[in-house]
Amino acid sequence: MGKGRMIALAGIAVGVVAIGMLFSGNGEERPKAKDEASRAKSQVERGMIAGALEPSLTYEKKDGNYVVTFKVRNQTERVQTVTFTSGKKYDYILYRNGKKVKQFSEGKLFTQIYEERPLKPREALVFTETFTDLPKGNYKLEWWLADKNWPNAKAAITFTVE
Repeated sequence: MGKGRMIALAGIAVGVVAIGMLFSGNGEERPKAKDEASRAKSQVERGMIAGALEPSLTYEKKDGNYVVTFKVRNQTERVQTVTFTSGKKYDYILYRNGKKVKQFSEGKLFTQIYEERPLKPREALVFTETFTDLPKGNYKLEWWLADKNWPNAKAAITFTVE
């Protein structure tokens, strides 16, 4: 048998062993459902939610302006990846007395860029926007992350300008 064939057969053998190791356990039993439920409960008690990014939206009135902060925090125990397919990392719609006043993305062009942003546990993406010269009225702001893989990374607040 030629040297090339022996190398190929050795490669196949290593591959078969690797696949076997991948599909076989290390002898430990899989945790019972009860154990998984109590582990999930303890994660929630510690503020960690399996597979979730936690959005929050807050505002601060400063010099007659409204400074709004949108945060998306990784509340899991592992790194989560946020993927942006353009320069638009978020979007929002501002309503006044129930009517749309402004949408962040409306009338804008965004760079076509692909970015994966890993978020470590407890790490957050933070975005800030300042709204100036708002006429009196009741406002609602809906804000979301521009990543279709995280459809629940959205939040809303209401406030009144007097």
